[in-house]
Amino acid sequence: MQIVLIALPLVFLWYHAARMLVLAQFINIGVAFAVFVAEGDQVTRLFGLGHAAWAVPMVLFARDLYTDKWLPYRIYASVAALTIAISLVFDIRDAALWMGGDRGSTLVGVPEGHPLYR
Repeated sequence: MQIVLIALPLVFLWYHAARMLVLAQFINIGVAFAVFVAEGDQVTRLFGLGHAAWAVPMVLFARDLYTDKWLPYRIYASVAALTIAISLVFDIRDAALWMGGDRGSTLVGVPEGHPLYR
């Protein structure tokens, strides 16, 4: 996911959707930081809220699939759109669980007693 959504957009930066994804990543980082601080320096189920910014690039990537743009870009666009769609499904689920009262950590493998464990 990190390679597809952080590194590869820089390879395809001359395409509008890739530039929008880079912008969305900055928004995501800001929202994630705000959520982390608001949640008491904890990574809770609300941490993925910033991924909502990815919805715009996802739509742009999906639209680019049906164009005559460079084939390697269209392959990347399909992988990026699918990766974002899958991530958003998990983020929506986590946000719903958070709204339902589950304030547990989304981190896997953090030992009990660690400052990030909740």
